Amino acid sequence: MTGREVPTKRKRRVYAARVPVEQRRSELLNAALHLVVTSGHTAVTMDAVAEQAGVTKPVVYGVFNNRAELLDTLLRREQEQGLSQLAAIRPDPANTNPGAQLAHILAEFLTAVREAPQRWTCIVMPMADMPAQFHAVREEARERVLKRTEKLASELLPKNKADIDPEIVAHTVVTLFEMAARLVLADPEHYRPERFTAAIQAALT
Repeated sequence: MTGREVPTKRKRRVYAARVPVEQRRSELLNAALHLVVTSGHTAVTMDAVAEQAGVTKPVVYGVFNNRAELLDTLLRREQEQGLSQLAAIRPDPANTNPGAQLAHILAEFLTAVREAPQRWTCIVMPMADMPAQFHAVREEARERVLKRTEKLASELLPKNKADIDPEIVAHTVVTLFEMAARLVLADPEHYRPERFTAAIQAALT
């Protein structure tokens, strides 16, 4: 061999920037949520989450021990944040008409759905590959919503109509809201929130 060999430069490996663990946890959960919504629960693997988040797999394992823990944390985060959105919705104190109140609350709810479509897709849309624990936590959250809705119904319904059952009203209202959310998420241009509120007001006021 003649001449002097020129050493080739080894390509430097790209490492994820160091960020606070809570920020990293949020980034990984956001990546997992995107995968759930776009490709289903089975698409959420540690490799896929790492690729979606733009990090290496060891970074994912540095935050979550396994896929089951990651999915469980994701579900509980979305449920709790969804419940927080619902808790922020308040009846309009200036309006005593139950139909108008229902339309107002539905409008506020559908606004929350449109602000966080991936969250609410995870919460209300049917998914064939949903793990059992997702069903359990969904039902737990739904029961909490039903209890709060029943309490609101008891406060808002006319006191002189004893035959109105707040529990049945709560089930009906929650089912209506779930249906409206699914339609808004599936076809937001066709099923706009104002169509639902206008229909409710026309029917009940």
